[in-house]
Amino acid sequence: MTNNTENRISRVRERFAGLGVDGLLITKQENQAYVTGFSSDDLFVILTEKEQYIMTDSRYTETVADHCPDFRLVESKKDYGLSDFLAELALPVLGYEQEAMTVGEYRRLADKLGEKRLSGTSGLVESVRVIKDEREIETIGRAAALGDRCFSHMLSWFREGVTEREAALEIEMFFKSNGASRLSFDTICIFGPHTSLPHGVPGETPLKKGDLITMDFGCVVDDYCSDMTRTIAFGSATEEQKEVYQIVLEAQLAGVNGLKAGMTCREGDRLCRDVIEAAGYGAYFGHGTGHGVGLEIHEAPTLGPRSDETLQENMTVTIEPGIYLPKKFGVRIEDLAIVTSFGIMNKVCSAKELIIL
Repeated sequence: MTNNTENRISRVRERFAGLGVDGLLITKQENQAYVTGFSSDDLFVILTEKEQYIMTDSRYTETVADHCPDFRLVESKKDYGLSDFLAELALPVLGYEQEAMTVGEYRRLADKLGEKRLSGTSGLVESVRVIKDEREIETIGRAAALGDRCFSHMLSWFREGVTEREAALEIEMFFKSNGASRLSFDTICIFGPHTSLPHGVPGETPLKKGDLITMDFGCVVDDYCSDMTRTIAFGSATEEQKEVYQIVLEAQLAGVNGLKAGMTCREGDRLCRDVIEAAGYGAYFGHGTGHGVGLEIHEAPTLGPRSDETLQENMTVTIEPGIYLPKKFGVRIEDLAIVTSFGIMNKVCSAKELIIL
């Protein structure tokens, strides 16, 4: 077992021991990957005080045995499933991830074990995952660097008449041709008035001179996500577009320069929001300033006006204020950063001054 994996399992065990459970059934795929170092959509992970088990079927047993030698492998069969194994394990109280389990799955366990032996947990592994270790930070950095390369590629790719959908496809092909396993999320690449939609869906709209272009994209490298947004202009930019862009840039830089461990996420959100509100555009910034990123594209913490979470060293957060003027245009600028005691380490290096192609 690697030091990283051993440390992660130890921290998870400490958490569930404090909840009065004797073991934890992990069914959320990202949490399974976190404690095992292996990702699959068809397995169960069970941690007890002393042991760790992976249960899967014959399709994956050889792969799991190779990748997870420090876990005891249990093979499920047609007449022997998870509830049978857990009944044999006979833990007095089994914790389970209540947000990741369907009612049907819960009922099958309850029928076999009895409801008194089941205890729902919420965000247990996630509370450990929120603080990134050195390997995670390095991997996220590699994913973010690939995003920078993609942005540079797109700056030389755009031409009049290409559609939003074609541009989004080009982003996806770049990532997958350069080492990414998949996208972090469906790519947002939108033109002109569509940029007023924070999560606009690329369509058949062609690019024309005078359009703003918003690209919000990310990729997955070794299971970890990246996320960045840049807004650029094609051909020309109006004075209003330049003014709004500058306000968003100042707001984003306020977050970049001001975020640090120890402040609340609400205070972090205010760094950016105050700039936009002072400029008179507060009503046009409707989402939070940022969110955590890791094995999932949206994790804790949340940089928002109602968040009571506190930023801690080695959390990973986006910083992404925006202004969206309905039916006209929108601007968003987003970086991905590691929180430290002295500020942040920005993992996105792409230029942020307004680029006019």
